[in-house]
Amino acid sequence: MMSRPTFAKYYRKVAGTIYLHRDQADDPDLVAEALLMRCPHGMFRGFAALSNMGFTLNLDGWRPIISIPRTSPAIRAHRGAILRLVEEDVHMINGRRTVTAVQAVVDILARPDSWGRYRDGARIEEQVAVLDHLVRQKLDLFGRLRKDPGTAGISALVNPLAESRPESIVRVRLHRAGFKEWKPQIRVRGREGFYFVDLGDPILKVGIEYQGAHHFDRDARARDAQRANDLRWAGWSILEVTSTILNSETEWRKVLARVGEEVDLARQQRTSRIA
Repeated sequence: MMSRPTFAKYYRKVAGTIYLHRDQADDPDLVAEALLMRCPHGMFRGFAALSNMGFTLNLDGWRPIISIPRTSPAIRAHRGAILRLVEEDVHMINGRRTVTAVQAVVDILARPDSWGRYRDGARIEEQVAVLDHLVRQKLDLFGRLRKDPGTAGISALVNPLAESRPESIVRVRLHRAGFKEWKPQIRVRGREGFYFVDLGDPILKVGIEYQGAHHFDRDARARDAQRANDLRWAGWSILEVTSTILNSETEWRKVLARVGEEVDLARQQRTSRIA
Protein backbone atom coordinates (compact mmCIF):
# COMPACT_ATOMS: atom_id res chain seq x y z
CA MET A 1 0.00 0.00 0.00
CA MET A 2 1.25 3.48 -0.89
CA SER A 3 2.02 5.74 2.06
CA ARG A 4 0.21 9.07 2.41
CA PRO A 5 3.35 11.17 1.68
CA THR A 6 4.11 9.07 -1.40
CA PHE A 7 0.50 9.33 -2.60
CA ALA A 8 0.56 13.12 -2.14
CA LYS A 9 3.80 13.27 -4.12
CA TYR A 10 2.30 11.60 -7.18
CA TYR A 11 -1.39 12.53 -7.10
CA ARG A 12 -3.36 15.78 -7.04
CA LYS A 13 -6.80 16.19 -5.52
CA VAL A 14 -9.58 17.32 -7.87
CA ALA A 15 -12.69 17.16 -5.68
CA GLY A 16 -13.85 14.90 -2.87
CA THR A 17 -12.13 11.55 -3.20
CA ILE A 18 -11.25 12.09 -6.89
CA TYR A 19 -7.53 12.41 -7.63
CA LEU A 20 -5.43 12.61 -10.80
CA HIS A 21 -1.82 11.63 -11.30
CA ARG A 22 0.36 14.74 -11.23
CA ASP A 23 1.27 14.16 -14.91
CA GLN A 24 -2.43 14.47 -15.79
CA ALA A 25 -3.50 17.10 -13.27
CA ASP A 26 -2.87 20.00 -15.67
CA ASP A 27 -4.87 18.47 -18.52
CA PRO A 28 -8.14 20.46 -18.49
CA ASP A 29 -10.12 17.78 -20.31
CA LEU A 30 -9.11 15.14 -17.76
CA VAL A 31 -9.88 17.52 -14.89
CA ALA A 32 -13.33 18.15 -16.38
CA GLU A 33 -14.00 14.41 -16.53
CA ALA A 34 -12.80 14.04 -12.94
CA LEU A 35 -15.17 16.80 -11.79
CA LEU A 36 -17.99 14.96 -13.51
CA MET A 37 -17.03 11.77 -11.65
CA ARG A 38 -17.44 13.70 -8.41
CA CYS A 39 -20.76 15.20 -9.59
CA PRO A 40 -22.34 12.69 -12.03
CA HIS A 41 -25.28 15.02 -12.65
CA GLY A 42 -23.05 18.01 -13.31
CA MET A 43 -23.12 19.90 -16.58
CA PHE A 44 -20.13 20.99 -18.67
CA ARG A 45 -19.80 24.77 -18.97
CA GLY A 46 -17.52 27.18 -20.81
CA PHE A 47 -14.41 25.73 -22.43
CA ALA A 48 -15.19 22.26 -21.06
CA ALA A 49 -18.52 22.30 -22.93
CA LEU A 50 -16.89 23.47 -26.16
CA SER A 51 -14.18 20.80 -25.90
CA ASN A 52 -16.84 18.14 -25.30
CA MET A 53 -18.63 19.30 -28.46
CA GLY A 54 -15.49 18.64 -30.50
CA PHE A 55 -14.15 22.18 -30.83
CA THR A 56 -10.39 22.58 -30.72
CA LEU A 57 -9.25 25.42 -28.47
CA ASN A 58 -6.42 27.78 -29.38
CA LEU A 59 -5.20 28.24 -25.83
CA ASP A 60 -3.82 25.99 -23.12
CA GLY A 61 -4.52 26.05 -19.42
CA TRP A 62 -8.21 26.92 -19.58
CA ARG A 63 -10.12 26.28 -16.37
CA PRO A 64 -12.58 23.35 -16.47
CA ILE A 65 -15.99 24.30 -15.08
CA ILE A 66 -19.09 22.23 -14.42
CA SER A 67 -22.35 23.35 -12.85
CA ILE A 68 -24.75 21.60 -10.51
CA PRO A 69 -28.30 22.71 -9.58
CA ARG A 70 -28.47 25.70 -7.26
CA THR A 71 -30.35 23.58 -4.72
CA SER A 72 -27.42 21.15 -4.41
CA PRO A 73 -25.03 21.29 -1.46
CA ALA A 74 -21.88 23.30 -2.13
CA ILE A 75 -18.97 21.14 -3.26
CA ARG A 76 -15.41 22.40 -3.19
CA ALA A 77 -13.18 21.77 -6.18
CA HIS A 78 -9.41 21.81 -5.73
CA ARG A 79 -8.86 21.91 -9.49
CA GLY A 80 -11.31 23.52 -11.87
CA ALA A 81 -14.62 24.77 -10.50
CA ILE A 82 -18.01 23.40 -9.49
CA LEU A 83 -20.67 26.12 -9.67
CA ARG A 84 -24.18 26.05 -8.22
CA LEU A 85 -26.33 27.59 -10.95
CA VAL A 86 -29.85 27.53 -12.32
CA GLU A 87 -30.11 24.76 -14.90
CA GLU A 88 -29.72 25.99 -18.48
CA ASP A 89 -30.90 24.35 -21.69
CA VAL A 90 -29.36 20.88 -21.24
CA HIS A 91 -28.02 18.87 -24.18
CA MET A 92 -26.60 15.37 -24.04
CA ILE A 93 -23.40 15.42 -26.10
CA ASN A 94 -21.03 12.46 -26.07
CA GLY A 95 -22.92 11.16 -23.06
CA ARG A 96 -22.27 14.35 -21.06
CA ARG A 97 -24.75 16.98 -19.88
CA THR A 98 -23.65 20.09 -21.74
CA VAL A 99 -24.89 23.64 -22.28
CA THR A 100 -25.32 24.97 -25.82
CA ALA A 101 -22.32 26.35 -27.70
CA VAL A 102 -23.69 29.88 -27.38
CA GLN A 103 -24.16 29.50 -23.60
CA ALA A 104 -20.64 28.09 -23.35
CA VAL A 105 -19.33 31.25 -25.04
CA VAL A 106 -21.42 33.39 -22.67
CA ASP A 107 -19.81 31.47 -19.79
CA ILE A 108 -16.25 32.22 -20.87
CA LEU A 109 -17.01 35.87 -21.59
CA ALA A 110 -18.84 36.41 -18.30
CA ARG A 111 -16.31 34.59 -16.09
CA PRO A 112 -12.70 35.71 -16.55
CA ASP A 113 -11.64 32.93 -14.15
CA SER A 114 -12.70 30.35 -16.75
CA TRP A 115 -9.46 31.23 -18.59
CA GLY A 116 -7.34 29.54 -15.91
CA ARG A 117 -3.83 30.90 -15.96
CA TYR A 118 -4.82 33.14 -18.88
CA ARG A 119 -6.61 35.55 -16.58
CA ASP A 120 -5.34 38.54 -18.56
CA GLY A 121 -6.82 36.78 -21.61
CA ALA A 122 -10.20 38.25 -20.72
CA ARG A 123 -9.15 41.30 -22.72
CA ILE A 124 -11.38 41.83 -25.73
CA GLU A 125 -8.64 41.03 -28.26
CA GLU A 126 -8.04 37.62 -26.66
CA GLN A 127 -11.77 36.96 -26.54
CA VAL A 128 -12.14 37.77 -30.22
CA ALA A 129 -9.17 35.53 -31.06
CA VAL A 130 -10.89 32.62 -29.29
CA LEU A 131 -14.22 33.30 -31.02
CA ASP A 132 -12.56 33.65 -34.45
CA HIS A 133 -11.05 30.21 -33.88
CA LEU A 134 -14.40 28.72 -32.84
CA VAL A 135 -16.49 30.10 -35.71
CA ARG A 136 -13.87 28.96 -38.24
CA GLN A 137 -14.68 25.43 -37.14
CA LYS A 138 -18.48 25.79 -37.28
CA LEU A 139 -19.72 28.71 -39.33
CA ASP A 140 -23.32 28.32 -38.11
CA LEU A 141 -22.09 29.31 -34.64
CA PHE A 142 -21.21 32.75 -36.04
CA GLY A 143 -24.84 33.49 -36.89
CA ARG A 144 -26.09 32.24 -33.52
CA LEU A 145 -23.59 34.41 -31.63
CA ARG A 146 -24.68 37.50 -33.56
CA LYS A 147 -28.33 36.89 -32.64
CA ASP A 148 -27.82 36.19 -28.94
CA PRO A 149 -28.06 39.28 -26.67
CA GLY A 150 -25.22 37.96 -24.51
CA THR A 151 -22.73 37.76 -27.38
CA ALA A 152 -24.06 40.11 -30.08
CA GLY A 153 -21.75 42.97 -29.07
CA ILE A 154 -18.45 41.14 -29.22
CA SER A 155 -19.45 38.98 -32.19
CA ALA A 156 -19.58 42.17 -34.29
CA LEU A 157 -15.76 42.08 -34.07
CA VAL A 158 -15.49 38.39 -34.95
CA ASN A 159 -14.43 37.24 -38.41
CA PRO A 160 -14.15 33.55 -39.40
CA LEU A 161 -11.59 34.38 -42.10
CA ALA A 162 -8.87 35.20 -39.56
CA GLU A 163 -6.34 32.38 -39.64
CA SER A 164 -4.47 32.76 -36.35
CA ARG A 165 -4.62 34.23 -32.87
CA PRO A 166 -2.02 36.96 -33.64
CA GLU A 167 -3.94 38.01 -36.76
CA SER A 168 -7.11 38.33 -34.69
CA ILE A 169 -5.32 40.42 -32.07
CA VAL A 170 -3.88 42.77 -34.70
CA ARG A 171 -7.31 43.21 -36.31
CA VAL A 172 -8.97 44.10 -33.00
CA ARG A 173 -6.22 46.56 -32.08
CA LEU A 174 -6.52 48.27 -35.45
CA HIS A 175 -10.30 48.38 -35.17
CA ARG A 176 -10.10 50.01 -31.76
CA ALA A 177 -7.56 52.51 -33.14
CA GLY A 178 -10.07 53.60 -35.78
CA PHE A 179 -9.08 51.41 -38.75
CA LYS A 180 -12.45 49.75 -39.06
CA GLU A 181 -12.39 48.91 -42.77
CA TRP A 182 -9.50 46.48 -42.54
CA LYS A 183 -10.37 42.92 -43.52
CA PRO A 184 -8.58 39.57 -43.12
CA GLN A 185 -7.24 37.38 -45.91
CA ILE A 186 -7.60 39.75 -48.88
CA ARG A 187 -6.95 38.07 -52.23
CA VAL A 188 -4.37 39.92 -54.32
CA ARG A 189 -3.17 39.10 -57.82
CA GLY A 190 0.58 39.50 -58.34
CA ARG A 191 2.89 38.76 -61.24
CA GLU A 192 3.66 35.27 -59.95
CA GLY A 193 0.12 34.29 -58.86
CA PHE A 194 -2.43 35.04 -56.18
CA TYR A 195 -1.69 35.91 -52.57
CA PHE A 196 -3.76 36.47 -49.47
CA VAL A 197 -2.76 39.49 -47.38
CA ASP A 198 -3.24 38.68 -43.69
CA LEU A 199 -5.03 41.94 -42.95
CA GLY A 200 -5.55 45.12 -44.91
CA ASP A 201 -7.63 47.89 -46.42
CA PRO A 202 -8.68 46.60 -49.86
CA ILE A 203 -9.39 50.11 -51.17
CA LEU A 204 -6.22 51.88 -50.05
CA LYS A 205 -4.06 48.76 -50.49
CA VAL A 206 -2.30 49.05 -47.15
CA GLY A 207 -1.83 45.82 -45.21
CA ILE A 208 -0.16 44.00 -42.34
CA GLU A 209 1.41 40.55 -42.44
CA TYR A 210 2.08 38.64 -39.23
CA GLN A 211 5.43 36.87 -39.36
CA GLY A 212 5.57 33.91 -37.00
CA ALA A 213 8.71 31.99 -36.07
CA HIS A 214 8.39 29.72 -39.13
CA HIS A 215 9.02 32.73 -41.39
CA PHE A 216 12.60 33.19 -40.25
CA ASP A 217 14.48 30.30 -41.79
CA ARG A 218 16.42 31.01 -44.98
CA ASP A 219 13.99 29.43 -47.44
CA ALA A 220 10.96 31.07 -45.82
CA ARG A 221 12.60 34.50 -45.92
CA ALA A 222 13.36 34.02 -49.61
CA ARG A 223 9.72 33.18 -50.31
CA ASP A 224 8.58 36.13 -48.19
CA ALA A 225 10.89 38.47 -50.12
CA GLN A 226 9.42 37.29 -53.43
CA ARG A 227 5.93 37.71 -52.00
CA ALA A 228 6.71 41.23 -50.74
CA ASN A 229 8.09 42.23 -54.15
CA ASP A 230 5.02 40.87 -55.89
CA LEU A 231 2.66 42.68 -53.52
CA ARG A 232 4.52 45.95 -54.11
CA TRP A 233 4.17 45.36 -57.85
CA ALA A 234 0.41 45.00 -57.27
CA GLY A 235 0.36 48.39 -55.55
CA TRP A 236 0.28 47.25 -51.93
CA SER A 237 2.18 48.73 -49.01
CA ILE A 238 2.80 45.97 -46.46
CA LEU A 239 4.02 46.28 -42.87
CA GLU A 240 5.33 43.28 -40.94
CA VAL A 241 4.39 42.47 -37.34
CA THR A 242 6.06 39.86 -35.11
CA SER A 243 5.31 38.45 -31.67
CA THR A 244 7.94 40.80 -30.21
CA ILE A 245 6.03 43.77 -31.57
CA LEU A 246 2.68 42.47 -30.33
CA ASN A 247 4.08 41.98 -26.83
CA SER A 248 5.63 45.45 -26.63
CA GLU A 249 3.35 48.45 -26.25
CA THR A 250 6.13 50.76 -27.41
CA GLU A 251 6.82 48.74 -30.57
CA TRP A 252 3.13 48.35 -31.32
CA ARG A 253 2.63 52.13 -31.10
CA LYS A 254 5.41 52.55 -33.67
CA VAL A 255 3.63 50.16 -36.04
CA LEU A 256 0.33 51.94 -35.45
CA ALA A 257 1.96 55.26 -36.31
CA ARG A 258 3.39 53.73 -39.51
CA VAL A 259 -0.02 52.40 -40.44
CA GLY A 260 -1.47 55.88 -40.05
CA GLU A 261 1.26 57.35 -42.24
CA GLU A 262 0.77 54.74 -44.96
CA VAL A 263 -3.01 55.17 -44.90
CA ASP A 264 -2.71 58.97 -45.15
CA LEU A 265 -0.28 58.65 -48.06
CA ALA A 266 -2.52 56.14 -49.84
CA ARG A 267 -5.52 58.45 -49.43
CA GLN A 268 -3.58 61.40 -50.86
CA GLN A 269 -2.45 59.34 -53.85
CA ARG A 270 -5.95 58.03 -54.44
CA THR A 271 -7.42 61.55 -54.25
CA SER A 272 -4.87 62.88 -56.74
CA ARG A 273 -5.66 60.07 -59.18
CA ILE A 274 -9.39 60.70 -58.93
CA ALA A 275 -8.93 64.45 -59.33
